Amino acid sequence: MHTQKIFSEDDRNTILNIMRDNAFATIITTDENGKPFATQLPFLVKLSGDKIKLQAHFAKVNPQWQHLENNSQVLVTFQGPHCYISPSWYDDAGVPTWDYVTVQTYGSAKLLESNQQTAEIIEELTDKYEQALDIDVTKHWKAKNNYPDKMLNAIVGFEITVHTIEGKVKIGQNKSRKDLEGVVKALDKSPLDNEKAISDLIKEYLKSKD
Repeated sequence: MHTQKIFSEDDRNTILNIMRDNAFATIITTDENGKPFATQLPFLVKLSGDKIKLQAHFAKVNPQWQHLENNSQVLVTFQGPHCYISPSWYDDAGVPTWDYVTVQTYGSAKLLESNQQTAEIIEELTDKYEQALDIDVTKHWKAKNNYPDKMLNAIVGFEITVHTIEGKVKIGQNKSRKDLEGVVKALDKSPLDNEKAISDLIKEYLKSKD
């Protein structure tokens, strides 16, 4: 089997790091007729006691928020690094494939009861990404836009308590060392972040086999 589930729910740090580093995730729900519905959103990923909590908000014009009122069970998928793997990089015969890292979380969702709770999510999300740009958040976006006061009535905040986690990594665990070394050599020539991240994972995997 090429895809290996390598994380358990006890691997908190590994799982949380993957989720936080890839926090623009996909939430999947079903409507009252069983039709699936998906939206990509930036999530806050938090550890509360022994539970992982996910927080985000929908635009109110997006009907998906109503699914959380009728059926609170949701799936959120976090896509980690991934890239194409050419069989020409192998020493032995092979076929084209794709290497990847994913975390799938299943949980129970609830809508937030107050605008203040939703505002706190917006502020925390904005602070996270503004600070990465080295900008004084309090002076810059709050004073300039006053975003929460103007927009809170147009969005719906929610929180998910995760009850099941499935983490998967496919990095050629079924291939020989020589094949994987060929993949690493090729990926290290790429300027792309995904290729470099997969190469680093393969290197870590090979070290674990020494």
